[in-house]
Amino acid sequence: MVGLGIAGTAGEDNSIRDEAGQIVDGGEIGAFRLRLGDCFIDGSAGDLIESVQGVPCSSPHDGEIYFAVFLPDGDYPGDTAVGDAADQACLDAFTPFTGSDYETSALGLWSMIPTKESWEQIDDREVLCVVNNYDGTKKVGTARNSGI
Repeated sequence: MVGLGIAGTAGEDNSIRDEAGQIVDGGEIGAFRLRLGDCFIDGSAGDLIESVQGVPCSSPHDGEIYFAVFLPDGDYPGDTAVGDAADQACLDAFTPFTGSDYETSALGLWSMIPTKESWEQIDDREVLCVVNNYDGTKKVGTARNSGI
């Protein structure tokens, strides 16, 4: 689980996209501008992501956004509850997206989640699920229906 930042470049998208919205030329993408299907290189050094370097999925990348879900409105339920809900949602969406069972897959998953601050200040409820190579190496190509 990684929190989403709310300052600075979090709302920018400097990538170039085709008519379908796919990245065709990389650029910095703020955490709040990431889209389903985006592939990226994660240069963040901590638990808070403000932006990533978006790249075409045909280029080596650290992660691919494969699922998004919105958590219910209400008071911030706490880091553990948000993390648990994100983990379950991402796990449930893993096999339908990749075509492989998480327990035996060569792929890993993690999530970008709202922070308490983003939840309370800008009503951020979105969880982004990210698939990557389990061993941490860069992936080339989409994980969609990869069966690995």
